[in-house]
Amino acid sequence: MKKRWLIVLIFTCLIIVPKLVFAVDYSIPSYKGELYIHADNTAEFRQKIVYQFEEDFKGQIVGLGRAGKMPSGFYIDPQPKVEASKNGHKIENLTSEVTEETNGYTVKVYNPGQEGDRVEVELTWQLKNLLFLYDDIAELNWQPLTDSSESIEKFEFHVMGDNGAEKLFFHTGQLYREGRIEQSGHDYTIRLDNLPSKRGVELHAYWPRTDFASATDQGLKGNRLEEFNKIEESIVREKDQSKQLVTWVFPLLLSISLLLSVCFYFIYRRKTTPSVKYAKNHRLYEPPMELEPMVLSEAVYSTSLEEVSPLTKGAGKFTFDQLIQATLLDVIDRGNVSIISEGDAVGLRLVKEDGLSSFEKDCLNLAFSGKKEATLSNLFADYKVSDSLYRRAKVSDEKRIQARGLQLKSSFEEALKEMQEGVRKRVSFWGLPDYYRPLTGGEKAMQVGMGLSTILPLFIGFGLFLYSLDVHAYFYLPLPILGFLGLVLAAFYYWKLRLDNRDGVLNEAGAEVYYLWTSFENMLRDIARLDQAELESIVVWNRLLVYATLFGYADKVSHLMKVHQIQVENPDINLYVAYGWHSMFYHSTAQMSHYASVANTASTFSVSSGSGSSGGGFSGGGGGGSIGAF
Repeated sequence: MKKRWLIVLIFTCLIIVPKLVFAVDYSIPSYKGELYIHADNTAEFRQKIVYQFEEDFKGQIVGLGRAGKMPSGFYIDPQPKVEASKNGHKIENLTSEVTEETNGYTVKVYNPGQEGDRVEVELTWQLKNLLFLYDDIAELNWQPLTDSSESIEKFEFHVMGDNGAEKLFFHTGQLYREGRIEQSGHDYTIRLDNLPSKRGVELHAYWPRTDFASATDQGLKGNRLEEFNKIEESIVREKDQSKQLVTWVFPLLLSISLLLSVCFYFIYRRKTTPSVKYAKNHRLYEPPMELEPMVLSEAVYSTSLEEVSPLTKGAGKFTFDQLIQATLLDVIDRGNVSIISEGDAVGLRLVKEDGLSSFEKDCLNLAFSGKKEATLSNLFADYKVSDSLYRRAKVSDEKRIQARGLQLKSSFEEALKEMQEGVRKRVSFWGLPDYYRPLTGGEKAMQVGMGLSTILPLFIGFGLFLYSLDVHAYFYLPLPILGFLGLVLAAFYYWKLRLDNRDGVLNEAGAEVYYLWTSFENMLRDIARLDQAELESIVVWNRLLVYATLFGYADKVSHLMKVHQIQVENPDINLYVAYGWHSMFYHSTAQMSHYASVANTASTFSVSSGSGSSGGGFSGGGGGGSIGAF
């Protein structure tokens, strides 16, 4: 339930929240900025923004700020000139509204339209005291755009003036692609493709102070050129270091992390693997021990009914269906239950209870619903339920559905609990030792080491790849490869170690017994390829069929018995083989898993459930600008 609600929350954040903040779906094919700086330290700033709308809209939002480090006396005229055109036609009598914010102004342009419209908005701002005036230079350190709600496909910016800048730099932050700067006379043009949303841009330039002799107000004492050059050198150095980190340092560290993970795994395996080595492909032609299927599952494979219950969908050597089907076939083989066949109907009948363990009685009571017999199609009748219980249900039906689901679920859980307690008592009755030991503290630490050293490459590798793809627009393959390797290793470790914390690991005695049963399973797996002599060495075909059902090879064994006309003393087993009832038994016992799943869903049913960063790589300029729509 927690996982399901977490998934719902994530999808809510990803889908609903953006819609609340940016209620209009649109793109920005182009942004063009023009900055003309006059000799008296005033400037005219023109923005041309093209919107392509994917749904109906009311208008556009454009902001210009004065946040951060700006010259003393910096001023934005609060009445910019606003023009707009739609689908190539100028909009007459355009309505706009300017709002003063804490750190600037926001302009709302009202020109409603519909899906498919292409709108160009042009704003012209008048600025004063845009440059820092020092004794030696006049410095421009300004961020005209810091917050665009959508990425900009074509970004273009022109810097012009009465005099041309000595040096001009354009910054988009560490690792981000810098724009192409072209100079023509006194004019500079900056071009950049695919500027991501929320990504700030910064202009950093200087002119000789003499170019602004007429601008005497707000002057700053001291020289600045040396510091200006140091700032730009540090930006180049930082960007180079960041690139080296992403290109070499992080891939190397992530590779080392993956190697450490593999080393941790092999050390862990060496510590948890019994000292005696056994052959992997050895075959055994008879069951090593005469154990009931559920007892075998509990003692040798540490797989209990509760752990593989269809209510929890847990993991183990066997499935719930295999345990139930093998148990039914076991009591049939021992003569406690007989197969009854009348026409096309096949059923089971309790013949005697002598020799049955308590958990086997509980299992038959569960399957027969407290009766002495039941057809295969009507097994587990007390729990029979389908998804029609809640399909097309109304709100008024919720409590009734939940009550029914909880009743079935609780009853099933109680039945499994009693059965499992009976299995554990049977294990004690047989005097079987504990074949598993708990993990030591060091072994648990190894698991933590494996997890961390695979999770880091997984998330950092893919994360840095997506980041570098965004900022560089190129594929840096080592990062996703390392991330993918981390994912593969994480899945491998989970599959291999998922039961160790729950059940522990085999001790020396357990390893020997496990080897014997694995050898027997190998024979079942390869039984179709055995030669005549090997087949003749098998004398307990009836027990073979029981365990083959448990291990999932009943179809192979029953087919082989039928082909070779192998008969056993129990006539019910002979009928089972002759008529190919294996699939019928399987589908009948699998019904319980379906009923439990439906009950589990019904117990929690509800109608509703059914259905820009500045960062490094900048020179510290202030200002700010935003783009949006509504």
